[in-house]
Amino acid sequence: MDVAVPVAEKPLLADTDLNHNKQALEKDADNLKMQENAAHQANLQQLCRICGVSFKTDRYKRSHPVHGPVDSETQGLLRKKEKRATSWPDLIAKVFKIDVRGDIDTIHPTRFCHNCWSIIHRKFSNAPCEVYFPRNSTMDWKSHSPNCTVCYTARRGVKRKNQPSNLQLGKRLKIIAERARKTKGVKKQVQVNNKNLMKKIANCKKIHLSTKLLAVDYPADFVKSISCQVCEHILADPVETTCSHLFCRTCILKCLKVMGS
Repeated sequence: MDVAVPVAEKPLLADTDLNHNKQALEKDADNLKMQENAAHQANLQQLCRICGVSFKTDRYKRSHPVHGPVDSETQGLLRKKEKRATSWPDLIAKVFKIDVRGDIDTIHPTRFCHNCWSIIHRKFSNAPCEVYFPRNSTMDWKSHSPNCTVCYTARRGVKRKNQPSNLQLGKRLKIIAERARKTKGVKKQVQVNNKNLMKKIANCKKIHLSTKLLAVDYPADFVKSISCQVCEHILADPVETTCSHLFCRTCILKCLKVMGS
């Protein structure tokens, strides 16, 4: 006599397995997202809230909290100037026009660098001080995303030995690196030739001042920010392009006329 086998049991088992797999995938995705957010916040703590510069650039690793009362040195300076601001948010708002009271720690760093601290001191002090702001404007912080610039910059600084080994990926990287090595010399030569050609077209040695005339040995980034990117002299009648590059008006107009846009 044949025994009837219930057909409904197998689909039920399959549905249960699918549910377990789905739950496991969702759990893995949540864990990965939590790890990414934790890494993003860790990267944020290494950056200045105001200018975005990494604290690693300061050999003394100095930093100051964005919130809370000012330090004793700043308090003494404010007393001399008879200023009533006693907290960092007040001073940051006055000097940099930023309201940090509404900051969120998942988006904004919670400390600022010693260079920005010196800029605040210079604002309330008459003493000469060679301090400059490294950017054209203060940082505009955004929420973490797949194309997050904060995490991308941090990943670029990771040493190769700490990265997980992957033979297939390593082989692909070797091929790319080999191709890049072959084309690097050609591209570099083209860039040098274009730069020399643009300098010849500008031909402004007699009318524009050289950066060598600067009396103080300023940082290289500051000198670059006040130099024309064509002739490399101190900017004269400067103009800015849509890509935020600065040129002497006569230099860029001559190059555009000869070489095109």
